[in-house]
Amino acid sequence: MADTTGKAALRRRLREMLASLPEELVDGWSTAAMSRLTGGALWRNASSIHTYVGSLPGEVRTSRLIERALDERKSVVCPRIRPHGQLDHHDVTSLSQLSDGAFGVREPDPQLARPAETAMSDVIIVPGVGFCLDGSRLGIGGGYYDRLLSSHDGARVALAFECQIADSLPQAAHDQRVDLIVTELRVIQCR
Repeated sequence: MADTTGKAALRRRLREMLASLPEELVDGWSTAAMSRLTGGALWRNASSIHTYVGSLPGEVRTSRLIERALDERKSVVCPRIRPHGQLDHHDVTSLSQLSDGAFGVREPDPQLARPAETAMSDVIIVPGVGFCLDGSRLGIGGGYYDRLLSSHDGARVALAFECQIADSLPQAAHDQRVDLIVTELRVIQCR
């Protein structure tokens, strides 16, 4: 059984650390991580991308990644937070289809972005506050992505900053791992 108190305290500390990062540093590191991801074969060979819209303090920014995917004619699916730990998934064809949603997260506006037929994509970009070299992750909280990843067959990629890489993280049986971590400095193959 996972120590949920320990997870919550660690999540809070990591969120505070990320929120303290200067915005220009976040932007620069986000651009570097995006360049590493888009320069690889995984990205080149993907026709569909599922990604969160990075907008929380200290979170890897993904809007340029979404724009690049659209420019390369890849299909883009973004999640929308629903009650009770669920996500809806919408096809995004323009950043103008995004608006501020639950918890201050940018997400598809259901009036502008049509529901996706499936959340399945060649690559799924996974958010989190902490990651380990073995692919374990500490998510934002709520288990949204653990539920999604439990039935996802595509490549699981975390975009992160080096300061988010930890030696170990508390894990529960339901916690889902990523296959690849891409930071501003390196690409980490986890499994």
